[in-house]
Amino acid sequence: MKKKSIIFLIVVFCFTAAEVSFAGQTEENEILTAADNLFVQMKNKDYKAIWESLTFKTKEIIISDVYKTSKKENIELKKEYLARDFSSNGPQAQAYWNSYLRVFDPVIVLEQCIWEMGEIGKKEAEVILKYKKSDKPAILKMYKENNEWKVGLEESFGTRKINSF
Repeated sequence: MKKKSIIFLIVVFCFTAAEVSFAGQTEENEILTAADNLFVQMKNKDYKAIWESLTFKTKEIIISDVYKTSKKENIELKKEYLARDFSSNGPQAQAYWNSYLRVFDPVIVLEQCIWEMGEIGKKEAEVILKYKKSDKPAILKMYKENNEWKVGLEESFGTRKINSF
């Protein structure tokens, strides 16, 4: 009887370990897919999809930056207007992303970087991007919001850090 109990416990342990491992791989795949999708969306200039892939914080920073720039140029744009404009791929969003993609080439990330999974937490994760012409890897910060992995573009690079590639 003891032997059967021990065998049973070993079998249960093995299934539990396999289940945890599979769950970890699934989470990893979701994170990497969300990150990859962002750069594909950038490559395809699908600005509405890009916006949907970003964290709340990144969106707030972008809207705030565009708002500040518009004020400096004596253009009166409300933050609420900018939020709607970016959500619907309006003219401000198009101007912003066209400018952004003149400086940042997502094809480099997609085709010339080695991707590795970094740390994974319940609500945060890191994707390590190693560009073949750089000694330092770039760390892409990912955040789980509303049960979906989102890219923390500003949290990762910010406008001053964009030259990582």
